[in-house]
Amino acid sequence: MFCLSPNRKSLEDVLAKEKILIVDDEKNIVTSLQEILSDEGYEVATAEDGLVALELIQADPPDLILLDIWIPGMDGIEVLKAVKTYHPEIEVLVMSGHGTIDTAVQATKLGAQDFIEKPFSLDELVESVSKALKIRKSRLTQSNGHTLQKQTLPYCFKLMVEVSQAIKTASKHNFPALIVGESGTGKEIIAKAVHHQSKKAKLPFVKLNCAVRPARKIQEELFSAPRANAKNQGDTSAKTNAAKDRVVYLKNIDSLSKSLQEKLAQALQPGTSKKSDRSPRLIPARVFASTSANLETLVEKGQFNNNLYEILRQEILDVPPLRENAAIIPNLVQNYFEELALKTDAPCHVMTEEAMEILCEYSWPDNLKELRSVLDQSTRKVPPEIKITPNHLPSSLQRNKHAMNANEFDQIDSMVEAESSWEKEFIIHHLNKNNWDIEKTSEALKTDKKRFQSKLEKHGIRLSASADASGKPRHQLQRTLKRSVVLCGSGLHSGFKTGLIMQPLPPGSGVIFGDISSGANIPARLENVQSTDYSTCLKKGFKTVDTIEHIMAVLHMYRISNLLIKIGDEAPVMDGSSIDFCRLIEDAEFEEQDEILDEVVIDRTYRFENEKNPSCYITIEPADRLKVSYHMDYPAPIGIMDHTFEFDGEESFKREIAPARTFGFVEEITQLTKMGFGAGGKLDNFILLGNDKVLNTELRFKDEFARHKILDILGDFYLLGKPIRGHIKAHKTGHTQNIGLLRQIETSLCQPAGVH
Repeated sequence: MFCLSPNRKSLEDVLAKEKILIVDDEKNIVTSLQEILSDEGYEVATAEDGLVALELIQADPPDLILLDIWIPGMDGIEVLKAVKTYHPEIEVLVMSGHGTIDTAVQATKLGAQDFIEKPFSLDELVESVSKALKIRKSRLTQSNGHTLQKQTLPYCFKLMVEVSQAIKTASKHNFPALIVGESGTGKEIIAKAVHHQSKKAKLPFVKLNCAVRPARKIQEELFSAPRANAKNQGDTSAKTNAAKDRVVYLKNIDSLSKSLQEKLAQALQPGTSKKSDRSPRLIPARVFASTSANLETLVEKGQFNNNLYEILRQEILDVPPLRENAAIIPNLVQNYFEELALKTDAPCHVMTEEAMEILCEYSWPDNLKELRSVLDQSTRKVPPEIKITPNHLPSSLQRNKHAMNANEFDQIDSMVEAESSWEKEFIIHHLNKNNWDIEKTSEALKTDKKRFQSKLEKHGIRLSASADASGKPRHQLQRTLKRSVVLCGSGLHSGFKTGLIMQPLPPGSGVIFGDISSGANIPARLENVQSTDYSTCLKKGFKTVDTIEHIMAVLHMYRISNLLIKIGDEAPVMDGSSIDFCRLIEDAEFEEQDEILDEVVIDRTYRFENEKNPSCYITIEPADRLKVSYHMDYPAPIGIMDHTFEFDGEESFKREIAPARTFGFVEEITQLTKMGFGAGGKLDNFILLGNDKVLNTELRFKDEFARHKILDILGDFYLLGKPIRGHIKAHKTGHTQNIGLLRQIETSLCQPAGVH
């Protein structure tokens, strides 16, 4: 029989327990701390190194962290900096067995609540934890004396009457609920609002991002293992009941694997509790799910489980985009200013009518999240004593405002001329939106290409490789991430546990690899390439970073131009492809910056070939967009293989190239291992070839090997520091030939015009 020990807290206290993360690689200490803190009624999680810790913090932020200074992967001071930068509300107690006064002072200056020297008394540590959590609670108290209530519906949704009513309705029962809406509309906030107004409000709310979290981890959170026999029934029941004390939120449920979709549909069917003991049982007390996709369309295409959709659609909360609620924007802005004034104990910011008009007219593609980001930026730049004007807003918002003013209206003599002028502005707006791509723009405007071109001629809108209708250069804006993100894995060649942190950088910074331990930086540029034997390796000074091509390919295709990538000696290989990196930066979201992103436009043909084997060569020639063609001729099971990729936005890359995995023959792997490479190659992150067949997996594409070679090319070519436009044609080449051709291009770019 399962019961609580006498010194444990009551069930009511356990349900409302605070979360503590222990970050330490000394197993004895971790076990002791875990036991004593669990006995005190806290929910405890553990991590052995800094990178894993940051990943856990990002997925489910704790209330307090017990952080050892000397940990593998990333030292404690760096972890502390990251936590206090992106999660300042989390309390941190720093521990060390080799502490110095300087380290203690540095930790407390960076925001640690206390510095605890090892060995320590467990009683004293429990007291320090309790004290730190009390301080945290007091910091959540508003200046008017009452504690911030998580149950309070955010102001923005109080103004949306239909959403507010839907939240109340969904909170009255425990059925699964589906929240749908565009990116940034606040779907997670709504799920939490429903949860906190329901009878299950005291249960922990656990978020699982299906687009990022491995399927195995999601399954562990959702299902208990089937019982093998009745002997263990009592014990298993106890574990299941304990695990049921939480509510799960499945973000991006459209990315959930098909097998888990099917299991979840079965588990959510009425009468599941009476199913066989050998069936997996659903653990959470309630399930919320969210998506930005059209699940009904995905069901029709066979890409989403119909039974699961039928269950989820019984309770749908549809969140409208902000552009459909422009009337509430002034209230949202004022509410933001008032909350900021309370938090900072400063006067309230004020915005001019002209600036507010721009906010109300903007289309807000990232919705509430983007509005908050704009207000964050504006209030950081402008003190409360100065009114926020249009000049203080991001230039992307100002460009959105219609260009015509009163003087221009005075120059228009008739309705026909007014309609013509409006049509021209409308066309230019959509050309800008589609990067001056005629085919994409005509398709977006639901008109045929020939008719659209006649409209361009009518309005005198000229298109060329270098200029738009205003005679200005045709360029994209530079781009970074909106927030920092963390990813963990192992290196393909070193085999060591590794990981990375991606952090936004200002315009003009470029892509930079930074050493997690020393802080040394290596710009991702051609001059820093050290070797290209089995991957692309960069070196500057004594610092090296290996296997960067998969990350660089994603940054190239997503046009991320400014980014700091904190990393160890090698990038994590993940599943051998780039798909996890795509999901990672999509989760961080993008931020357009105010400076132009130049392209390298190829104006003539370049060729680089293997001197010993002229049949191995790579060329690039002029083209109106980026294309890459790769030809392979290898022993079976590869054989003769060709693939051409034509860049048509990041989605085309994510769909066609990013999933293609690293591959190699058995004899090559054996040789690499003897040379000290390939130690991290495993059956789930590498396509192993031998005996005329694939040995360990099924191919994702029939020409997956050629696609992966294109992935490597796209990554290497971003070492020019700019996106490239041209047609690359490669025959049986690798990193060495890629870099050789890039050096030719770079040399040519540095020469005066007309000199080749």
